[in-house]
Amino acid sequence: MLIAGIGLHFYLEYNNSTAQSLYDEGVEYALEGQYSRAQSLFEESLEHNPNYEAAEINYDFMSVALEVNEKLNNVDTLVDQGAFQQAVQITEEAESQLSSYNGEIINFLLDSILDKRNEVRMSQVEQRLADDPGAEELKILLWQVQSLEHEDAESLEEMLRERIVSHTANEANEKLQTNQFTAAISIIEDGLRYAPENERLISLQTTIENQQSDFETQQQERIAQALNQYELEQEQNENNAIEVVGIEVNVNEYDEMQVTGELLSVATKPIHSISVTYKLLDEDEEEILENETYAFPDTLYPDETGQIDHTHSDIPEDIDLDEITISIEQISWYLDGQE
Repeated sequence: MLIAGIGLHFYLEYNNSTAQSLYDEGVEYALEGQYSRAQSLFEESLEHNPNYEAAEINYDFMSVALEVNEKLNNVDTLVDQGAFQQAVQITEEAESQLSSYNGEIINFLLDSILDKRNEVRMSQVEQRLADDPGAEELKILLWQVQSLEHEDAESLEEMLRERIVSHTANEANEKLQTNQFTAAISIIEDGLRYAPENERLISLQTTIENQQSDFETQQQERIAQALNQYELEQEQNENNAIEVVGIEVNVNEYDEMQVTGELLSVATKPIHSISVTYKLLDEDEEEILENETYAFPDTLYPDETGQIDHTHSDIPEDIDLDEITISIEQISWYLDGQE
């Protein structure tokens, strides 16, 4: 009986040791994702120790792990088909399926699910990039990639930043071409939020600011020149709007003194009611009379000419008509819009 008892003890010890060894080996295979092999080892472990609870639990769980693994394998097929939302949904279902379990193998599976989901997201972003998305969508894609834990996420993130920089620079240049400096700077500042140290955007921002400063300086100079030109034109319109092309006095067939003349408008705007005040002088340059007459037509536009024509029949008889001369005293007018 003693020998039998000792033999039984060593037999049980052997079985327990073998069960433990098989269990440990099964765990290693499970952590490598070889769930079928792991399940076989857990089954063998139970054959050596039917009461090994951990082996029994992991044996049953391997069926769940195999099912989850099959789902993850289907994800790759869906990604190849471009069914990204469906692929993500499967990873979420697989994650939900593990919610009631815990342990080292569970954590490994959950990490595998997360990695697979990140791969789906990466593939989805890469496909969108191939379609040449606009600046706003690029920013959304960048935000999505930044939240992913994937070995290629950093390079994809850099590619997205470069695309954003390119779109930003092009859009800012378009605004710059039409002197929309504020809008161009706003675009650059928004782009720098996604690529804070990008030399291209920083340099372009400096260029825009310099051009804005030059444009504003030139604009101020143009305004000053325009004001100066306006003042000069206004002075001319008010004081020197009329040039006398010619004016003369002649005796007509009725022995009357006829004053005729031609006036040229050198104003920059229409003038009207042009009057000429003149004096008629005798041979001793003594005043015979003073008169005011109006030019016709009433309104003269820039570079147009007007006429004056006035006949005097009231010259004293003792005045030699042939010796009469004329002296223009004043020419007056109204600018367009004045009464």
